[in-house]
Amino acid sequence: MTSSDLAHLSAAWSDLDQSERVHIEAGETLIAEGGIADTVYLLLGGSLEVSRIVNGAPTILATVDRPGSLVGEMVTLGGGTRTATVTAQVASDLISTTASGFKTFLETHSDLANELVAIAVRRAEERELADLLAEHFGIVDEDTLVSTCNTVDWLQVPQGEVLMSEGDPSAAMYFVIRGRLLATRFDPTLQEQVEIGELGRGDAVGEIGLMAGTPRSATVTALRDTVVAGMDEAAFLALVDRQPRMAIQIGLKAVARAEDTRWHAAPTSVVAIASVASDGDEYLVAGFVEELGRHGKAHRLSPEIVDLALESPGVSDAGHGDIGEIRVSRMVHEVELEADYLIVELGREQGAWTRRALGLADRVLIVIPEDFGPAEEDRLDRILGSCPTGVKRTVVINHPSPDVRPSGSASLKERYSAENVIHIARSQQDVARLARVSVGRANSLILGGGGGRGFAHIGVYRALTELGFPVDLAGGTSIGGVVAAVIANAMSADEIVDWASKHFPDALDYTLPVVSLTRGRRIARSAQETFGTRDIEDLWHTYFAMSTDLTTSHPHIHESGSVALAIRATSAIPGVMPPVPLGEALLIDGGILNNLPIDVARQKSPDGKVVVVDVAPPRGPGAHGDYGLSVSGWQALRSNFGSGRSPYPKISAVLMRSMITASMRERDRQVLGGLADCYLDLDIRGVSMLAFDDPSGVAQRGYEAAMPALETWMESEAGGSGA
Repeated sequence: MTSSDLAHLSAAWSDLDQSERVHIEAGETLIAEGGIADTVYLLLGGSLEVSRIVNGAPTILATVDRPGSLVGEMVTLGGGTRTATVTAQVASDLISTTASGFKTFLETHSDLANELVAIAVRRAEERELADLLAEHFGIVDEDTLVSTCNTVDWLQVPQGEVLMSEGDPSAAMYFVIRGRLLATRFDPTLQEQVEIGELGRGDAVGEIGLMAGTPRSATVTALRDTVVAGMDEAAFLALVDRQPRMAIQIGLKAVARAEDTRWHAAPTSVVAIASVASDGDEYLVAGFVEELGRHGKAHRLSPEIVDLALESPGVSDAGHGDIGEIRVSRMVHEVELEADYLIVELGREQGAWTRRALGLADRVLIVIPEDFGPAEEDRLDRILGSCPTGVKRTVVINHPSPDVRPSGSASLKERYSAENVIHIARSQQDVARLARVSVGRANSLILGGGGGRGFAHIGVYRALTELGFPVDLAGGTSIGGVVAAVIANAMSADEIVDWASKHFPDALDYTLPVVSLTRGRRIARSAQETFGTRDIEDLWHTYFAMSTDLTTSHPHIHESGSVALAIRATSAIPGVMPPVPLGEALLIDGGILNNLPIDVARQKSPDGKVVVVDVAPPRGPGAHGDYGLSVSGWQALRSNFGSGRSPYPKISAVLMRSMITASMRERDRQVLGGLADCYLDLDIRGVSMLAFDDPSGVAQRGYEAAMPALETWMESEAGGSGA
């Protein structure tokens, strides 16, 4: 800025109402972090130091020494409190004006509006990078922070665009400042891209390839609009030269991430809610914020809240380049930085605020009343018109009562390209469940296969209910997948016992063993009587079941489609029940490959609590005598009527143990890898795996075996959370 430009600018400021000259000596504080933001300053001469408290210690973020620079303008426009401390390094002269005076100045100098937005965004990004380096790597040296912020390349990665591709040269590494990225890798066996994990604020991307000089090991794509700070090899080596420990810390973080068996998912922090209800579903949003407040800082933004906070009706919908947009951008940005969870309500129609909210969101909740009609449908179409295609969507169907029997949900899921459907009634419990599921904090109950021993699952569910542990997601394999389905149908433990006692005692309808020992008709009929033609999307709680695709030898996850088919497929014990056709595939019991699908639950709910119940016998059938290398069926039959223990193993025991033997190692890998928060290994002795005649008794045994362990675990969880 030339001296004449500065003179012209200072004269314009001096003419503003409530402006005054300010002089501060070296060491004096101009602005204190946490103070009320009601004044803007124009630097005439001198040098100012900008610092912020990070991890309990002051961290210098920048130096402002260019005459004509504005200080504190964006926070003042946005309202709220100061986010940094500004201190004079040398004697400095400034002109101050009030927030209203600054707004008047902008209205008469509209050409500055866009420039201010760009400056504010860059300044905020630099501060975030400095905070990130200080918080994650302990770098608080001013020269290092300033040098790093000046040498990084700031990249805006729009939703759906690729940041890096697998196999490309590793020319740079990146820090995620804002947004969400998905890493995928090509699987030569499946001949498709498989998801590795997600990355969010504070994560480093591409660092190992840069350090090792190897090609990119994954493709990284933006799930929503994302900002990253990139460093080429020269800039990275310069940073490491200043801070040698940083290379070690980055390496340790990368190794820990690679060894972590949990699904890597950036926390879902911004949820946008689209509703067409006349009352805006106020109870839903308020309950959502209340529940997430138990897990971190939860903030709420809506057009009304923004207009009120900025004391300007309609400012939330200010268009691009408008002064109001600057104020809204600053406020939203500051709230997002402060919050662990941000709940954003979309406007009633398409507009600037709605477009802004959809661009922020990690997930969009599309709240639909049960009596959803053409008028509401048209309005939702307009509201969601600018929603990025890659943003995860959830359809929320709001029922007037928990007594209804949902149906037809799959069509709504498909219409809105949603990931899942969640049913709620007007209750705080349902809204709390919705909140947990939406941000990846669902409480999961995973039930393993084990034949008749699986009725013990019902007793575990009863114990969890009595202990106040709400089950948001139920899933499992074989008998575990069957019990999980009725839990997801919102049945109580007593109702499930009655249901099992009605349907299971005569479940095995033996037939000529050409395809299998039984026809599978009774199991299919029971499933159809219970669920009819309902889809998994129609269940009150989130549900999945595992089966094995016999055609491809891969696991198959039932998370959509017919409930009855999922129940039949997950329980199709090889040789005992016939396989289930699905397209060109034949599906059998999921216990072949994954008898305890903890990994599936963890992927669906990375930060939730996962309770796992294993009822498979700890040991399989053993030898009780040497019957030689061949067996006569008649001889084995006669031995069952003789005195003493028969040396011949029963065919049911051999089949059942053979079925789960291959998945035992997978179970151990998942349990030892820490995927389960609470693992219950219940040894229900004396119950044959094909004995389905005592659901009530086995459920009681499961309750008695699980309750002490669950009480201890719940107490430890309460202690760990400070409750």
